[in-house]
Amino acid sequence: MATTMDLRIDLQPIAAQGTAEPFAWHAGIHARPQAFHTVDAILLREDRAALEAARLDRALAAAAQAGLADTGTLLVVPVQVRAGSPERLLGHLFRAALRHRFPLDRIVVEISADEAADRDAAAAMIHACTDRGMMIGLGDFAAGPLALGLLAHCSPRLIRLAPALAHRLDAAPARARLVEGVLRLARGMGVTVIAPAPTEEAEQRAAAAAGLRHFQGELRVERRVRRYTRPVRRWGAPCAGMRIAA
Repeated sequence: MATTMDLRIDLQPIAAQGTAEPFAWHAGIHARPQAFHTVDAILLREDRAALEAARLDRALAAAAQAGLADTGTLLVVPVQVRAGSPERLLGHLFRAALRHRFPLDRIVVEISADEAADRDAAAAMIHACTDRGMMIGLGDFAAGPLALGLLAHCSPRLIRLAPALAHRLDAAPARARLVEGVLRLARGMGVTVIAPAPTEEAEQRAAAAAGLRHFQGELRVERRVRRYTRPVRRWGAPCAGMRIAA
């Protein structure tokens, strides 16, 4: 399929704050903007299943090539539940894991909890994973009715907050309170909540204040430093670079 030529897997680390080693990796789609999702939306069901099978195989291949099978970490693999029946999709996932020798007991099947997701298909996948003893993750979690409804159907291994919910909590107190509510609910269920890694010091402080301790991506928080593009002249002193005549 031509669209798979532009399809790459982006492995991102998931770690607890203050630890050097990730406990999991997320195998996300990396393609031209919206290319995969646009094509996926217009394909026939049979073609969507073939595209999803290729994506799952590439995810496991990327993890194996990165040596993750020997590290003992989890691999979070998003599964597009609209692409076929749960049995067929899990069959593709199992075959890919066997082909690339990745342990099935370290795979987390991630199901989108976005409000635009197919509720019935997501619930069916949750039940299929539960019946087979597979770990479940809920991605794009924004604390909406669909997300909370799916959470009531399962005890996921982890929840990945939607970037729109967890971004810049320092500038959005209302969203910070929503995140605090999700964390309280998750703690009662023994579920790990993951947010995108903050990129600014104020954002990091707000995330910590809300109770977030696990992040996806590189934690590279930089302080903002004010820089002057022109030299500042003090009263009675020459500017840098000026020469004083003898």
